[in-house]
Parts: sequence; C-alpha cells; structure tokens
Amino acid sequence: MEEDKDVPTRGVRIHSSVHEVRFWQNFSVLRRMIRHLGDREQLIAALAGDPVLPEKTRDEAVSILKKEQDENLSAFHDFLVNFVTMGMQGLHRTEITLEFSFLDDGTYWVQGAVLHVDGKSLPLPDGEGQRLVALLSPVLSADEPGQALLSFYRSCEETHDREAGSGLDSCRLELGREIFPGTSYHARLRLPACLYCSEESDGEWSEAHRLR
Repeated sequence: MEEDKDVPTRGVRIHSSVHEVRFWQNFSVLRRMIRHLGDREQLIAALAGDPVLPEKTRDEAVSILKKEQDENLSAFHDFLVNFVTMGMQGLHRTEITLEFSFLDDGTYWVQGAVLHVDGKSLPLPDGEGQRLVALLSPVLSADEPGQALLSFYRSCEETHDREAGSGLDSCRLELGREIFPGTSYHARLRLPACLYCSEESDGEWSEAHRLR
C-alpha cells in the first residue's frame, strides 16, 4: 500500500490527497479562464470590425473591453505562476512550449504558447505567449540571436536535465533558419515551467528564467 505523504507549502503541511484535489481544481479554473479570455478576444475583434456601429461608440466600447482584457490577463498570469509553483510541490510535470519567429535585428513574432501538465496540453492566451517570449528579448536582441538562443537553451538543459540527472528530457528546442529572401529563424522551445518561475536571478539570462 502506498504511504500517505504530506506536501509542504509556505510552512504549512497539506495532506497529499488534498493537494492533488486542489491542483486539479486549479487546472480546471485555468481552462475556464482561458476559455473566457478567448471569448472576450473574439468579442473585441467583432466589435472592432463592426461596420454598423458609429465609429466613436465602437472605439469607446473596444477601448473599455481591451482595458478589462489587460486586467484579466494580468490576473491569469498571477494564477498561472501560482499553479506552476503548486505543481512543483508535488510530483507533477509542468512544461511550457513557446513557438516564435525572429530576425537578426531582434524583431520577433509569437505563434503560440502551450502549457503541458502531466501530458495534458493547454494552449495559453495570446497575451500570455507575448509576455513569455518578451522575457527572451535579451536573447533575441543579441548580435547572433540564433546562437544566443541555442546557448540559452543549453544552459537551461544543463540546469534542469543534466544536473538533476532525471533524464526527463523536459528541455527541447527546434530551431530552423531561412536565408532567402532574408535571414530569419523559427523556434519551438519547450522548457520546464518551473524555470520561468525561478526566484533566483543568477546567470546571464536571469530575466528569461522567470515568469514574474
């Protein structure tokens, strides 16, 4: 029979079964928040393109909704950080995949971001993907951004997979380069979500190791 365990959190010990219930309850909340944010984005896009509404009325309505959306995205971000931190206290695998393209001058475009929780994939809101890739701006604005991203990835891989000796293969990077009509890169970067939440700030790429 498996031994019951307690999970430490902020100086308080929570029974593992209670921790599990809360963890998956919060996962369900995340899904609902993402669905709500997506619905609001669709509403904003529909209003912005509505040819019937007077321009002033339309612009005012869109402005109000965008402000509310920004506030909701900020709340979602905080909830995501807390969720990932909670997963670190148990035996859960939480990883984040970022997909983006960039140029030699540091310009980048975000195609998407996905949260992986114990094999379950959950697309993150566009705003959260933009926030996460923005953390990589010191890397992408380097003189040779392709090589800089590769060096950043290797440092993450060494910190998590090699030093931990876990063999989880949680760090992955797919990096492609196009040379015509101009040099551009396309990257799919998957890292343990805990690296984005690290409270420590040592190393050249410290700002890119945190969600905060």
